[in-house]
Amino acid sequence: MHPEKVKQVARLPAQQRYGYFVRKAADTQEVWGLYHDGWATAHAHGKVAIPFWPEAAFAQACASGDWAAYQPRAIAFADFLNKWLPGMQENEQLAFLFPVPQGSASVAAPCDLLADLQQEAEQYE
Repeated sequence: MHPEKVKQVARLPAQQRYGYFVRKAADTQEVWGLYHDGWATAHAHGKVAIPFWPEAAFAQACASGDWAAYQPRAIAFADFLNKWLPGMQENEQLAFLFPVPQGSASVAAPCDLLADLQQEAEQYE
């Protein structure tokens, strides 16, 4: 991905980055997280939140601070829909979507994210 595109997308407001995440994940059939002896986590609304990005470059940009030892790792879209999000819902975790180094992230309940991703994916069938 071109560095200028990374900067432009990262500057979008959190809600617009959420929409970008949903469209890109449905299109590429993958989601990205940060992994190092386990998946990176954050906290939001008093719960564990797992950060996800639509592309490796965005995840890599956040691999600093508490996540400095972490590396981007792809998650297959089908696994994300069928295993990750239902498991997160069951564990009362949240999705921390598309955080950027100098900005906020969208926080979503796994069931809401699942519905948005399924609706978007239907357009690609």
